[in-house]
Amino acid sequence: MSRACFIFNETSPPVAGTAASSQPVQNQALGYLPNGVAGPMADYDAVDVVADLVGATGGTLDVYVQLSPDDGNNWYDVIHFPQVLAGAAAASYQAPLSNATATTTPIKVGRNLAPALAAGTVVNGAFSDRLRLVMVAGTGTSAGASVTVRVQPQRSGGTHSPGG
Repeated sequence: MSRACFIFNETSPPVAGTAASSQPVQNQALGYLPNGVAGPMADYDAVDVVADLVGATGGTLDVYVQLSPDDGNNWYDVIHFPQVLAGAAAASYQAPLSNATATTTPIKVGRNLAPALAAGTVVNGAFSDRLRLVMVAGTGTSAGASVTVRVQPQRSGGTHSPGG
């Protein structure tokens, strides 16, 4: 049985600023969504997100995952990985999104290219059929850094017998 696995391979902004993912997403359904957007995943129950991040040159790096509840017109923060310091060694982070685990109190999130979710935070609950990244390079950044994020949506399923 194969599972979906969408892979973002991006480079963060080379100077201080904010940018949304824009490269083709690996394993993306061709022609369905624009470059930089992963999906469809509306019929999944959970999404496992793993990020491989490295520090940019000269400035901090913040990486967010955003969802769109309205077919890409607006985007809202659901994951903000820990801030990566300038020149930091490669580190990997894992964050689950699940319909089964809901955030029970309102949390301040950002919208579109103005992310605001606190670093190291995940907002759980219902998610939409598309995700994207937003990368914020801090003051002093003089070269972008590699950003690789793997998104593996999962369905709750029946049991499978061995060999069957």
